[in-house]
Amino acid sequence: MKYIFSLIILIITLSGCQKDSIKKSFDCNTTTNYANTEEVQGILNHFKIEIPSNWKSELYFDKTQSRFYSADTTRELTETYIIDVTWHQGEIQFNNDFDVLVMNDLKQNQQLIPIKSGFGDFRDIPAYYNLSKGMHSDFEYHFFQIFLKTSVDEYFTLTTKVYGTEFVDERICASISLFENITFLE
Repeated sequence: MKYIFSLIILIITLSGCQKDSIKKSFDCNTTTNYANTEEVQGILNHFKIEIPSNWKSELYFDKTQSRFYSADTTRELTETYIIDVTWHQGEIQFNNDFDVLVMNDLKQNQQLIPIKSGFGDFRDIPAYYNLSKGMHSDFEYHFFQIFLKTSVDEYFTLTTKVYGTEFVDERICASISLFENITFLE
């Protein structure tokens, strides 16, 4: 009986570890808290997010997407990051073919060098993430994406651009903290 109980505990523990969270993949051990935030809602009412009130933001939409961009423009580009939250109408399948498709797009169309990618979860939602780097306007930058499948024919992309080479991991983790506060609306 003792053996069976130990085996059950081991199986539960191992199965819980198999689902890799994106925050753990980037060693984000702390949460960044922002003072003086404001709530911004996507134009098509699919999401809302809390961001610092001094950040510059833009909204965009068309028939198949609702997009929100934001960045701290009071700091140098190499000291901050740019976030992009986009709701998409469309279907995606998280599998190896999807990973190959995204990696090929990053390499061929965006001239980026993939660093790492994988499948996991973000806020208990099935996800795919990737990190790549490239050059833009004489700056090295890192491009981080999270794809979240929220329903059969809808998904989100959460994107961060980090310019420069200093504190890249910290800025990616800070953006993940912002993304954790998104409310997905029905």
